[in-house]
Amino acid sequence: MRRALEARRNEGTDETGAVAIMVALLALVIFACAALAVDISSLAMERQRLHDHVDSAAHAGAFELPASGADAKVWAVTMAKTQDAAMTPDTDLFCVVASTGASRQVASGQIPATCDPGTYSSSQVRCNTKICSIPCPVTARCNTITVSDSKDVDFDFAPVLGHDQGSTGSVSSSACRGSCGETLPNPMDIVFMADRTTSMADDDREDMQSAIVDSLGVMDPALHYVAFGAMHKSKATSTCATAATTASDGAKGGTWIAIDFTNDYRANRDSPISSSSKLVRGVKCMPSGAVPGLSTGSYGTHLASAFKGASRYLLGLDPNNLASLPKRPGTAKKVLVFETDGQPDEILEEGSTSITSAGDIGAGRNSYGNGKGKKGCDNLTAVAEQAKARGVTVLVIGFGDARSASCEKPNGRTPRSPWVRDYLAAAASPTPSGTPSKADSDCSTSAERVAENKDGDYFYCAASGTELGPIFATAVNAVTESIKLIRMP
Repeated sequence: MRRALEARRNEGTDETGAVAIMVALLALVIFACAALAVDISSLAMERQRLHDHVDSAAHAGAFELPASGADAKVWAVTMAKTQDAAMTPDTDLFCVVASTGASRQVASGQIPATCDPGTYSSSQVRCNTKICSIPCPVTARCNTITVSDSKDVDFDFAPVLGHDQGSTGSVSSSACRGSCGETLPNPMDIVFMADRTTSMADDDREDMQSAIVDSLGVMDPALHYVAFGAMHKSKATSTCATAATTASDGAKGGTWIAIDFTNDYRANRDSPISSSSKLVRGVKCMPSGAVPGLSTGSYGTHLASAFKGASRYLLGLDPNNLASLPKRPGTAKKVLVFETDGQPDEILEEGSTSITSAGDIGAGRNSYGNGKGKKGCDNLTAVAEQAKARGVTVLVIGFGDARSASCEKPNGRTPRSPWVRDYLAAAASPTPSGTPSKADSDCSTSAERVAENKDGDYFYCAASGTELGPIFATAVNAVTESIKLIRMP
């Protein structure tokens, strides 16, 4: 009997030990499951949180592009650390442009119009069928910033299995400002007003015409309606919509807008520019503003009147044809691209600067000491302020002599302020952040022109017709304020 009881007790002890082992094994399984359920979920949540942080950091940095790559990097890091002080993100700048498609090359006309990375090697370019990315130095005109970071996450249950931490892995986000290799995304009504007065050399005028036509390549005919005018006025012939007026027409003859709003410049956003387009043909055939038989040789440079005529047409204060074109989604932005190479020297001496008052405006012939050059500059300011107050976004390109000319003709003396360039810059719209556009220099050197044209405002300068090539497209690209997150190739 005693042996039987002892055997029974030993059997109970063996079963208790087995249960303990089973409980220990099950505990490991439970902790492993907890590690899978809790710790891995925690890791996934931290990765998503990190993704949100780098998204907003990239977006914040892109606001400073293309004006300042250095500021873009600073703001991206600042935003990241505001959300998580432990973040130590890496930032990289890129120029993102359109791809040729299946051949995966940088599409022609994209650089420097969309962005400008400066000198680069083809080995650095990464393309898919839609876009290409090119590393962009901090001193160049970049349009994209990439923010990257990773984070170690402490585990709660996995240490039982010998794993104290897990890594989110590298998480990155890229934000691009502008067209980003695509056509401009928002509906716009765009008027080009181009100077073809006699001070423009024929070669420069022809380069300007080509630049305007090329700028149509960044536009979508379904969204962007374009009109064109010349300074001085046009009087259409059977062969050219932008033919100059004649001596018998007088300074008030003809029209400031030679070609009504149209979207015939491309069949669709992916098609080439149409050589049969009325707009394209009209821009290409535009002659000099010389007026044979007129004692003065031309009707001069009426800056304020040309600006007023373009603005009134754009705003519908003078009749336009927008109602006859297909409706577009949203509200179209009104954009005036105004290019000139001259100081005011106006045949007309009459009219009102009020944009609601029809008719031309002129300050009279400009000569040293008569105050009419200054008045011509002041008239431009008055008209431009009214147009901007009515919602027109104004882009101004100062070309050639307009960079260094005074409002007043010096007549052999040393030019003196006020300077035409300052009035042209003031006529341009402020930046999206509200900073006024301004002329930072007289653009006398290549470095000064590069700096002026990448400073992020709406005043641009060029010294020659060849420099105008990318500037019109660059200016039009600048109008879009959109910032979007993109997937890099």
